[in-house]
Amino acid sequence: MHTKSCSPKSQSSTDNRDRRGERRRKVDLLVNRFLNGYPYLCRATNISRTGIRVVPLGEPAATTRFMGLQFQLPGSSEIVTASGEAVFASGSRGPVGIRFTRVPRASAEQIGRFVAGRHD
Repeated sequence: MHTKSCSPKSQSSTDNRDRRGERRRKVDLLVNRFLNGYPYLCRATNISRTGIRVVPLGEPAATTRFMGLQFQLPGSSEIVTASGEAVFASGSRGPVGIRFTRVPRASAEQIGRFVAGRHD
């Protein structure tokens, strides 16, 4: 897993896009992150169609690269499920950037609508 700390410039981006050009949306929501089959609570800080950034809350120092995710987007009663790969970590207990590797169609559509600001 690639680890480095974020620069202040990358955290304060005004266009709300990552370096690959994918639009992100700021969030403050709880996420179940499954590591080695066990769920751990995290707080998500932003999401895009291709990934999510989470901050671990009281989980053991993780070196697990692949994980499962479950969460509810604001304004929805549907559970979003996804599998992901950690592509960035700021230390052993800092924020983790997760690239979605498998997302069911219904969850992908829900994430896409949310990121675009649509609630239909």
